[in-house]
Formats: sequence, structure tokens, C-alpha cells
Amino acid sequence: MLTELGAGLDGGAKRSFKNLIIFEGSMLVRRWDGLLDSIMSGKTAAQLQDIDDNFELMARSPEHVRIFNEAMTDLTRLVTHDLRQAYDFGMISHLMDVGGGSGELMGVVALVYSTIRGTVFDLPRCADAANQHFGHLGISDRIDFVAGDFFHEVPAVSDAIIVKSIIHDWNDERSRSILGNCRKVLPQKGRLLLFERAMPELPSTDDAARSCAMSDLNMLRGPGGRERTEREYYRLLTESGFSPIAVLRADRFNLIVSRLC
Repeated sequence: MLTELGAGLDGGAKRSFKNLIIFEGSMLVRRWDGLLDSIMSGKTAAQLQDIDDNFELMARSPEHVRIFNEAMTDLTRLVTHDLRQAYDFGMISHLMDVGGGSGELMGVVALVYSTIRGTVFDLPRCADAANQHFGHLGISDRIDFVAGDFFHEVPAVSDAIIVKSIIHDWNDERSRSILGNCRKVLPQKGRLLLFERAMPELPSTDDAARSCAMSDLNMLRGPGGRERTEREYYRLLTESGFSPIAVLRADRFNLIVSRLC
């Protein structure tokens, strides 16, 4: 008899984590080779190979890109219900998901809020999967994909921007670059929705804190970012021209809602 946990390995299950397990086993585990080198040097696995960042390294393998994108889709599906319960997207006319990959989150929001318009902004390699997804859901008439690099600029198309599980990938300097580019294109009454897990302010051994600590090590070895406390996210937002106005809980994630300073 298949248990509830075992059912999660079924790729067709509503809350499947099959692709996430494949990603963990085929890519993340390998990053832990040389973890001590990263701790001692402060450099990521890619930087120790004289490559700028882990995403550049991953992009050299189309198969790794596919595995990563499918894993991120699974991970997003696991949290979309909690996100929808936490925030009323009905107040938004046009939502942009910066770093939104293949559009899983945007698709869920668009199906629930039938009048919202949306844009997924990510690297060109995500375009085909995102457009196919929007076509399958029947939302291509109001949801689109724009290709670009959030370190260079973000399109000025929306009155709200959501940034989910992106900032933890990067160090403070690069995080401020992303957030600053979002700040430049939002209207005066616009909103930034930052969706991330928060490290506890004090060390803890509960399951949520242990999971966050493991992710923190993955960030060190992988893209070079880190998990942060709520206070540290507030500081980043303030330094980037935002004023946090609310923190909403969504299971193990926090949704920090900010306005422009």
C-alpha cells in the first residue's frame, strides 16, 4: 500500500516532489563534495572552478537546466496554496513574477483571479516552458513571458512585483541589485511581495530551523547566497528603497509586503 509520503514520488500527484528528489540526488548532493573548501574560502563550487556563478555553470548542461526547472516547479506547487491563503491578489491589476521560471506561481494566481494580468520575467531559457504552460491553462491572452536578466533591468509593466525564493540565492550586494531594479519600475503606490523562508533569530533545533539551516549550506555551496532572518530581509529591503509594511505567514515561508519609501 502506497503511503502518503510515497505518493509524493508520483509525478502526477498534486503535491509531487519527484522532480525535487531528482534534483537533490543528481545535482545538490554533488555540491557537498568540497563543502569544506567553500567554508574555508567563502567561494561557491562554481567560483572554485573560476566560473562566475552556479547558474552559469548549470546553463552549460541543458539536462541540468531541465532538472532544475522541473524541481523548482514542484517546489512552487508545494507552497502556492499557503501563499494564496496568505495574500489577496485581487487588489493587483498587473502582477510580475521576477525570476518566475516556467510560470507555475503565475498560473495559479491567474486561475484564481480571473481579471488579473501577469508577466513572468526570467532568462530566455525559461520562455518555451512558460509559454506552453500558459497555453495549457488557457491564460495566454492575459499572461505573458518577458526574457531578460534581473541584474541588468526589470520591465516596467506592473503595479506589483513578487520575488519568490530568489533573494536567498545571492549575497547582499547582488540582492540589492535585484531589489533596486524592481524599485525603479514600480509606480509610487506599487507593492513588492518578497516570499522567502526566514532563519530564526536565535538558534533552534526544530524541523523548520534545521531545514532552513540545510538550505543555508546549499546556498553557500551553490549560488553563493544565504538564508536570512526576518530582520536581515528588512534591512535589505530598506537599503533598496522599500519600506516593509506587513509580514504574512504562509506555512514555513514569510511574505513580506513592502511599499516604496
